[in-house]
Amino acid sequence: MRNALTIARREVGTYFTSPLIWILATAFLVFSGLIFALYISQPGAEASMAPLLGLYGTVLLFVTPMISMRLLAEEQRSGTLELLMTSPLNDWQLVLGKWLGGLTALLGLVALTLIHVGIMARLATNGMATGILLGNYLGLVLLAASLLALGVLTSSLTESQVVAGFLGIMLVMILWFLPILGEAPSAADNPILQALAYLGLSDHYLNFGQGVIDSRDVIYFLTITIGSLFLATRIIETRRWR
Repeated sequence: MRNALTIARREVGTYFTSPLIWILATAFLVFSGLIFALYISQPGAEASMAPLLGLYGTVLLFVTPMISMRLLAEEQRSGTLELLMTSPLNDWQLVLGKWLGGLTALLGLVALTLIHVGIMARLATNGMATGILLGNYLGLVLLAASLLALGVLTSSLTESQVVAGFLGIMLVMILWFLPILGEAPSAADNPILQALAYLGLSDHYLNFGQGVIDSRDVIYFLTITIGSLFLATRIIETRRWR
């Protein structure tokens, strides 16, 4: 675990000395701020973050691949992956460390939305439901963790950051919109469509907007996260034996 944390610290340092993270932070703050401003300007808007949850998640669909695209692709392009493979660091520690570093940067962006929580709390006449708010943010953190793990997986497939970013966006978009298959007229009698719809990210994520923490949704996101990191590790291992 110590080796993974060392990699994570290095990644965090790389992110916060790179202009990319500041560009993404600015873009995320602007887009999420516009969404928030439009919401609270509506007559009768609730003092709740739940209606904003889906929109914040949609922003993460595009931001996360931009953060994850360099994690393993850059190491492969520059040749440093081979050097890391000759060190005492094993493949799982490398992948885990990369993911932890990227997740730290991504959660830093998510934390910017707490500004909106503070503003809403000041405007709310009857206060905000703390339990529902915690459920909302648990969903946001789990979504961020799984999206980043998927990004690490796509980054392990190529030496090109651009290709890794494109693959990451395509993968998360497909998973996000899979629940649409469950709305097809033939879905009720088609177990395959039902299974594919269940694999979609959006329905599991939006369930947290109700403030109810369902263990099935938590397990779903943990499975996506661990499964993606496991596959990325296997891919890196195959490169070791080439």
